[in-house]
Amino acid sequence: MIRLLSVVALVCGLFLAPAAQAQDLFPGANLDAAIPAPESVIGHPVGERLTPVSDIHRYLETLAEAAPDRMVTGEYGRTWQGRRLIWAAISSPENIARLDQIRAASRALADPRSTDAATAQRLIAETPAIVWLGYSVHGNEVGPAEASMAVARHVLAARGDPRIQRMLENTVVVLIPTQNPDGRDRFITTYRAGQGLVSDPDPQSVQGDEPWPSGRFNHYLFDLNRDWFAQTQPETVGHAALQMQWKPQVVADIHEMGTDQTYFFPPEADPFNPLFTPSQLAMREVIGRAHGQVFDQAGIDYFTREYFDAFYPGYGDNWPGYSGAIAMTYEQGSARGDVRRRSDGSLLTLFETVRSQFLISLSTIDAAAVNRQQLMSDFHAYHASAIEEGRRLGAIILPRTGFDPGAADRLARSLASQGIEVGVAQDGFSACGSHGAGTYVIDLAQPAGRLARVLMDPDLSLPEEFTAEQERRRAQGLDHQLYDIAAWALPLAYNTPAIQCGSRPGVAVTPLSGDTPLTGGVIDGQSAAAWIVRPGLSGMRFLTAALRDGLNVRSLEAPFTLDGRDWPAGSLVLTRGANPDDASARIARIAADTGATVQGVTDTWVTAGPSLGSDRAAPARAPRIVLAWDTPTSPTSAGGVRWLIERAYGYPVTIIRTRDLGGADLSAYDVIILPDGGGYGGVLGQGGVTALRDWTRRGGVLIGLGGAMRFMAEPSSNLLAVRREGGAVTEEASAPAEPAEGESTVPGAIITDPAALRDAIRPAGGSPDSIPGVLLRAATNSDHWLSAGVAPELSILVSGADIYAPLRLDQGANVVSFAGPDDLLAAGYIWDENRAQLAYKPAVVAQSLGGGQLIGFAHDPTARGFMRGLDVLFLNAVFRGPSYTR
Repeated sequence: MIRLLSVVALVCGLFLAPAAQAQDLFPGANLDAAIPAPESVIGHPVGERLTPVSDIHRYLETLAEAAPDRMVTGEYGRTWQGRRLIWAAISSPENIARLDQIRAASRALADPRSTDAATAQRLIAETPAIVWLGYSVHGNEVGPAEASMAVARHVLAARGDPRIQRMLENTVVVLIPTQNPDGRDRFITTYRAGQGLVSDPDPQSVQGDEPWPSGRFNHYLFDLNRDWFAQTQPETVGHAALQMQWKPQVVADIHEMGTDQTYFFPPEADPFNPLFTPSQLAMREVIGRAHGQVFDQAGIDYFTREYFDAFYPGYGDNWPGYSGAIAMTYEQGSARGDVRRRSDGSLLTLFETVRSQFLISLSTIDAAAVNRQQLMSDFHAYHASAIEEGRRLGAIILPRTGFDPGAADRLARSLASQGIEVGVAQDGFSACGSHGAGTYVIDLAQPAGRLARVLMDPDLSLPEEFTAEQERRRAQGLDHQLYDIAAWALPLAYNTPAIQCGSRPGVAVTPLSGDTPLTGGVIDGQSAAAWIVRPGLSGMRFLTAALRDGLNVRSLEAPFTLDGRDWPAGSLVLTRGANPDDASARIARIAADTGATVQGVTDTWVTAGPSLGSDRAAPARAPRIVLAWDTPTSPTSAGGVRWLIERAYGYPVTIIRTRDLGGADLSAYDVIILPDGGGYGGVLGQGGVTALRDWTRRGGVLIGLGGAMRFMAEPSSNLLAVRREGGAVTEEASAPAEPAEGESTVPGAIITDPAALRDAIRPAGGSPDSIPGVLLRAATNSDHWLSAGVAPELSILVSGADIYAPLRLDQGANVVSFAGPDDLLAAGYIWDENRAQLAYKPAVVAQSLGGGQLIGFAHDPTARGFMRGLDVLFLNAVFRGPSYTR
């Protein structure tokens, strides 16, 4: 039976502070003096002022030293800047003594294949629920990390209350005190730099006006709350691996939001992902109702259901749900420091936010303690049903026969690193086609079957009733209600084929580990006259490493035949004569490091296509790259570009503040990248725009992504010739006519359907409707050098309202164009008008300017780090672009 009343009694009976005691988180509690108070370690009470990450860690580790029988800590990784990522576990002495056994029991319940019914019932009866509390994934959401200290102290120190004892006996509480140490300390540094006689609550003050890039993001400016399946950052990789070791039953991801907001907790808003089970949704409701009663008693306003949907699986409150957890987001209106003035004039203090986070943390723990048996039973049943569903659904097959086998290799390892069982076929087999040895097989009859489905299925769609409501809202001129992107299918994102097969292949497989190294090497290389590398993700990684190593590499812009083999456009060639004497050994080392396969050939006689010494075999130059940084760039775009080039491909980038580009000596650089962002013209000024234009004319490569392409396409910038379109209208309707002079009426019109009505009421000169993130198909122009080594069809993550008219042939090249209206949508949901207007329009354009190149990407190809199928296209612009300047 699910119970609530004891949770309310716990919090209301012991922890709620009357107004006169507003600065005491737990008045009246009998606290064990042997458990150190925060002020004795960090120098101030919790909630009085901001605490740096190192002090939070020090306090939690002090608590573990004071109560080693009830609390342990550990490290699960390091940030890019070297800060520790720590966890703490709190429970009864009996549970701490058998912590390894409890973790093993949770993993056993998560795999019914190896746990018989009798064993499962015994484990359900005797295993405490694991409650996972993750705080402050966004570094400027400061209150949650402070609350983690109060929660740990109170659970350890409170004495004489049987409900605390129940929490200790029935749960193991795992605290992640701060998921983003780099971002938090960045925020505290800038906040304290503005400190005066007192903390200033004015949001217009320096303390209230957080500078770019804000503390929200980590070192590479990733939003870590959207990185859970992409797993590009060490914070997420370590956190996810730790969670897979523990297999928690309840996960709370504890956030802050705008200062004027109250408090949000589940149930979430529509839409819910259809792969969540009824029992998961029911328990979210139970826990949410418990929180509601606690907040009512405390006099804290809150809301549910109206915001923060549960559709996108990349969040810290959604990704764990596909491993059976009851995973939830909590959001507190933020003081964004010590104190902040709301728009109504009232003040919100850090202490108030900490108190709410403290109360809801305790409520979560006790809700799990009260409902432990139900949670454990549902957790086991979740995995059993996932396996049973998987038996009916079959398997997902990842062939290595696509345009780039390296993309399949990387996708398979990404899935395996998330706990999805991926097998490598030992022999050829037939199942939904014929497949060779080495093919990846994902049998959906596995505990992580739903996670595999939610990440891989392009047909996972928004509920019809939700999309109908969004169409109704559009007809009224209202925004859509989808909180985040609506499509992410990883086979499309990696641009590699995946076959949903209703039958499960019978072939023997070898399990793949997420850290299995990519295999690369040289074939017939010792006596080679030249070495050739096929294009693709591994080939591009080889190129960047070879350029850094000083090797001479040529890139073929068209297919060719050599030594009886056909080689695709984009292949890399290193001839013995153009490289140093030790080239063979260096090439072998780079191949092993990058996973590239290098083929040696005994002569360089080409029988079809461009010869290796022709001007269509352009020598690659090691480019000196500048990335625009700071306002007005989008932090996540700037960080994503930098991460991709530096970390995914191992090549250094110089970052220069956008406002300084006009006065910088740009002659030292070959490539300048302008990330997505708005307002470039205002920040650069006319002098900066002129400097970029002149630098490009002298032979530079200027690349604009998203909003930067919009800037480059504006007539005032005089850069790209492409122009952005306004909203198209149907034949049945047009923008409202203006009355003729002296007339009080306008010509009549017939409106035939809701779409025509939307066109009729759209403001004159308005943009197309903004669309949520969807995956759209696009085709490449194989005759352009930018598409060398790029698949003929791509999937592009598209958000917003930007649509561009195609370039004329005398202006430049439409290198990538969207598919026709019937083929356009690859995954997600798109408005009919956008589908019609986007069809055949350019997604990537290129044109010459003097001796240089201008390249525009209508949508950021590096967004969120998981659109890996676009890597070669984007990196062609960066690393091949300088070969096409003069």
